[in-house]
Amino acid sequence: MAFPAGPGRVAVAEQWLVVGAGPPCLAWEVRSVKRLTTWIQGLLVGLTVSALMLAGVTPAQAATKVTVLDVFLAVGQSNMSGRGLPSGTTDDPADPRIFQYGAKLRTFRNATIPLDMLDVAKGISPATTFARGYVKNQPANVGVLIIPAARGATAFTNSVGTPTWNVGTASAPEFDLPALAVTQTREGIAAAVAAGYTVKLKGILWHQGEGNWWMSTSAYSAKLDELIGYFRSQLAAPQLPFVVGGLAPEGIAAQPGLANVDKSHKGTPSRVAYTAFAPSMAGGVNDGDAFHFSRTGDEFLGRTYLTAFWRAAKITYGPVPIITGTAKVGSTLTAVPGAWAVSPVTLSYQWYHSGTAVVGATAATYVVPSGDLGRTITVKVTGSKTGYTTTSRTSAGTKVAQ
Repeated sequence: MAFPAGPGRVAVAEQWLVVGAGPPCLAWEVRSVKRLTTWIQGLLVGLTVSALMLAGVTPAQAATKVTVLDVFLAVGQSNMSGRGLPSGTTDDPADPRIFQYGAKLRTFRNATIPLDMLDVAKGISPATTFARGYVKNQPANVGVLIIPAARGATAFTNSVGTPTWNVGTASAPEFDLPALAVTQTREGIAAAVAAGYTVKLKGILWHQGEGNWWMSTSAYSAKLDELIGYFRSQLAAPQLPFVVGGLAPEGIAAQPGLANVDKSHKGTPSRVAYTAFAPSMAGGVNDGDAFHFSRTGDEFLGRTYLTAFWRAAKITYGPVPIITGTAKVGSTLTAVPGAWAVSPVTLSYQWYHSGTAVVGATAATYVVPSGDLGRTITVKVTGSKTGYTTTSRTSAGTKVAQ
């Protein structure tokens, strides 16, 4: 219904304000306001849902508020900065659970494609594909804060006037990449805390080496190990997981000296505790480019970074379990745990009714007794592995009906 403005009416936001009108007019206006308000509310809801769906976000996801942010520092050279093509397409919807604290624009905000790195990134980064996989296995209130601090064409170098990953040898503060990354991380954490989030520094993702093709394995290893120690010391996290990403096989073949760097990368877990290696794939580079990963290569690397992170952190992990079956007295409910890592993981189960553990209900299935009528059933799945921190995930609840 249209509501044209006229004498005695002034349009104010979503309602009409009656000015100097008698009771009959007022009654008509009140009914009209109700209809208009209902219509607008329905329109806004519809537009909101449509926008979320186009962005790849379901209303259920949007309704869950992110309260915890796990922080990951993304450092290295061009591949970490982001060269994966194509990018920025419909395959890259905004994710309300992934944030960044940029290198150039120092603000806390939703992550972009490409990320706001120290250089001008041209495509998707494995840090983004890693974050997408990470949040899928986290409770809905947990998001990721990426600290994008990579810069293309950088190396461990002593050259004057050149950015370097060397610890403490930069010719000027603006070239001290390790120190810049630490400062950016501290600022990003402070900004997220100021925005009301609970923040946890979780790990570092590293992808670099093409710029050091001329170094021996031992020389590169010494520099990398020193950098890992520096980050952990400066960020007051001595066991902070550090994941090293593998170079493109095509690049190693094209520049034989990179075999030394590749050997160092793969050997990092044997030299430094709480580190892991994330392999790359053959055939995952951009057309006509042997060194930079394509979108396919970055998506693969994001997955291997994720698995390697849990290995470096020595934590078992898995998705939130799902309960299948009809929640009624006498029926059998089944816990579907999903894929847990780092394989093999031993899984155990505990069923609950309305928050209280059911004695003896420790199998993957649960037969609903009559006493559970009207109660809400959940199941907790716990993954354990020798040498790893045990993790538990609890399902959403399902209420028992007649």
